[in-house]
Parts: sequence; structure tokens; C-alpha cells
Amino acid sequence: MENGHNNTSDDMELIDLSILLDDMWRGLKRFFWIFLLLISFCSSFFYFRAKRAYVPYYQAYSSFVVNTRTAYGYNESYYNKTTAEQLSKTFPYIMTSGVLNQVVAESLGLDSVPATIMAEAMQETALFTIKVNSTDPQMAYDVLQAVIENYPAVAEYIIGDTQLTLMDESGVPDTAVNPPDFKSSAKKGAFLGAVISLAFLFFYAMTRKTVRREEDIKKRLNITYLGSIPLVKLKKRSKKTNQLVLMDTRECSVVLGESFRMIRTRLLKDAEEQNIHRILVTSAVSGEGKTTFAANLAISLSKKGNRVILVDGDLRNPSVASALGLDQVSAGIADVLKGKVPLESALISYEKDSRLLILPGISAVSNPVKFLGSKRMEKLLLTLEANADYVIVDTPPCSVVADASIEARFAQGAVMVVRQDHARVDRIVSGVETMADTGIKILGYAINGAEAGITGYNYGYGYGYGYGRRKYGYGYGYGYGYGYGEKKKSERKENETEE
Repeated sequence: MENGHNNTSDDMELIDLSILLDDMWRGLKRFFWIFLLLISFCSSFFYFRAKRAYVPYYQAYSSFVVNTRTAYGYNESYYNKTTAEQLSKTFPYIMTSGVLNQVVAESLGLDSVPATIMAEAMQETALFTIKVNSTDPQMAYDVLQAVIENYPAVAEYIIGDTQLTLMDESGVPDTAVNPPDFKSSAKKGAFLGAVISLAFLFFYAMTRKTVRREEDIKKRLNITYLGSIPLVKLKKRSKKTNQLVLMDTRECSVVLGESFRMIRTRLLKDAEEQNIHRILVTSAVSGEGKTTFAANLAISLSKKGNRVILVDGDLRNPSVASALGLDQVSAGIADVLKGKVPLESALISYEKDSRLLILPGISAVSNPVKFLGSKRMEKLLLTLEANADYVIVDTPPCSVVADASIEARFAQGAVMVVRQDHARVDRIVSGVETMADTGIKILGYAINGAEAGITGYNYGYGYGYGYGRRKYGYGYGYGYGYGYGEKKKSERKENETEE
């Protein structure tokens, strides 16, 4: 048992790592241009800062031997050998002393020496090197000559009478000892920008709480997973005409058909066992793709041989007619609820000989709660149920407005549509709890827009829904909607006969 528990923990750690890497990859794709600009900015900033701060220094140097004039013959050789160590310590000190600097400045007619004087001694020898650095090459050479000229007079008080025997000198330097390396600075800046971008990606991935896989909801809620709908990306035929993401179109039949057949099978199993015929389709927030999901679910159920009625229960933003490409809709659900037209006049057949009827919406209603919570709404759904095997009702997001909760009183089951990597898990949990509080049976949830990431933790599809902007009531804007624009029903191809 203990080994099994450890294996489970190891698997969870691997899953978490794969999710983290996938989220970082998604963040990279999402913010790529921002990161590119950040890296370019840091690189340019370091480049120009280095260029602006760059000051060339020129170095004049001279190597020579220091001899004393107080020893002769054998004694001179002995003296130089025994005092070499002392000279190597005192010579650099004299060269950098304030006394020598003052003497050199006076000899050049300056208040101070505009250069840096350095001295090096070769150990246990009388060979020394004087180096002078300055921003002006001529000044560096002049200071060097002044040091050589005035050194004996200053050193006389410390080590006695000395003589400098020149071995080598640079002359007036023509190249700087610190050549510019602006490219290196630019690379450092780019590296810093990359590190900042990586840190942001890590923070972005760690703070994301959206739904990426079915387990993200399963570990929080005990509701059935119905399946996933792959992300479908269709090329537009023109700028004015949009294609519909419907399973009975030629472009989407293979991609969406199998997904909705699986969802339909799982959904019908529970619905038949519990005698559920009125089903709400909702989502926690806008942009989940619930309207297109409801339309495809209704199509799938009708192709199974069921009589289905799809109701546009979103009186704030009716979109079922647009999603199905229905043209010239003259009456809708609002007209029926207001008693302006009979139900039969508002129902539209999806296609010739189709077992799917549509009760669309036309325009937004100013006070939808008044109509959705009325006895007429309850009677309407009961009437529709009497004339169909299943009634599918598209509702507004349940965490955004109260419409879905009100309509749930007259329905029997609900399906939650969750768009992958869109809404936070806590918003989805809140939406499910809101629906559960009404007493309606939550039949399950479906993940929409599933796509495989670089780590492969998703569902292996490269397809899904697209989204257009829409708003929900009270003047608030909520993310994205679902429309692909309108497409004439006559333009759709006959779908292949279902097995």
C-alpha cells in the first residue's frame, strides 16, 4: 500500500510539472512580443549606457633599471643584490606618493596630475616599470617623462642617490588600454531581459488557476465528465462571410462529430435513467462557447433519431439563430412569452425533414427576469417537452446573471460548458454550486476548446471553437461570445449519414 501511495505522489508531481511547463509555454506564446520588446529594451539600454559611460584610457609606460651612485665595483654588485628587495617595496610607494605627484604637477604647470601613476617591480631584481594612465594620450606620455625626470630627486631622501637606466618605453600611446566592448554589454542586457521574462513566465504559470484538464474540476466537484470538444480553427472564405462551427458542416463533421457522439452517449445514459427531457446548457462565465455547444448537442441528438427543440433562453443576448445560420427570423421566444405570436409561428425547422426545431431569439429584452420566471415560461417548456424527446435550453452564464438559476426551476438537468484555460476554477465551482442550489440535476460538464500543449497533457486534438466579443446585462462587459457571424443555411453541405 505504501509503495502504491508513493507512486501516486510521484505521478502527481510529474503532472504538476507538465502543467507548469505547458502554462509557461502558453504564456510565452501569449506574451511573446512583450518579452521580445523587453529583451530588446534591456539590450539597447545596456548598450547605450555603456557607450555613454565609456571613457578611453591611454597608457604610457617605461621599463628601466634603478642603480645607486654610492657603491663601486664589487660593492655595487653586492649592494644592488642585497637591496633589491628593499627597492621593490619602496619604489612603488615613492611613485604613488603625494610628494612625487606634487612635484610632477608643478613641473607640468598644473594644479594636480590628470593621470594615474602606477609602479611595478620585478621580484628580487632592480628592474621596474612605471605606467601612467590618462584620458589624453599626450598627457599620459608627458606625465611619464615628468615622473622619470623628478623621481631621483624625491627618492634621494629615502633610498639615497639613484639613477634610472631606460630599458624600454611606449612613446605616445595611440590605442586605448580599455577598448570598448558594447556588444558584450548588449548581451548582458539581453540576458537580463530573458531572465526577467522567464521569472514572469514562472510567476504567470504558478498563479494560473484555470481548467486545463478534467482532473482540475474532478478534485473540486463530484460531477460527471462528459467529454471534451477539440479546438477547431477554420479559415474564412472571405472577410464578410464567416464559417460556422457546427458538426454537420463538411469542414467539422469528422472533428466535432465523434466528440459530440461521445458526449451524447454519456448524457443520454443519465438522462434516460432519470427520465430527464428538459436540459439547460450554461457556463460559469462568458466566452466558454455554450451557445455553439448547445447547437451541436441539439444537432447530435436529432441525428440519433430524437425529436429535439433548441430554445434560445438567453433573452439578454440571443444568439442561437446566428449560431445556426438562420435567416429572416420574424418571431422569437420573447414574442411567445409576451403573447404576441403563437408558439407554432415562432418555431423554425433547422433543415428540411430535420427532427430539430428551433425557438430562436430576435433582440435583447430589457427585463428578462420578468419573463423567464413567469408561469408562461414554465408552461412553454412543458408544452415543448410534450412535443419533443428533448428540449435543450441555451442560457446566459450562471455566475454572471441570475437568468440561468431562474430557468433552472423549470428544467430537469443542466450541462456545464467549461472552456479550457479560460475561467478560473473557483468561478466554475461557484457557478456549479449556484446551479446546484436550485435543485436541478447537474448532468455533467464538458471541456470546450481542448488543444494539446507541448507537454501533451491535454486531449490530443488540434481543434476547437473561436470566440467573438459579447456583453451581458447591466452595462458590464464579460469577455467573449461565440458567434462566427451568419451563414445561410443553404450553404451548408449535407452531412454524411451517421452510423
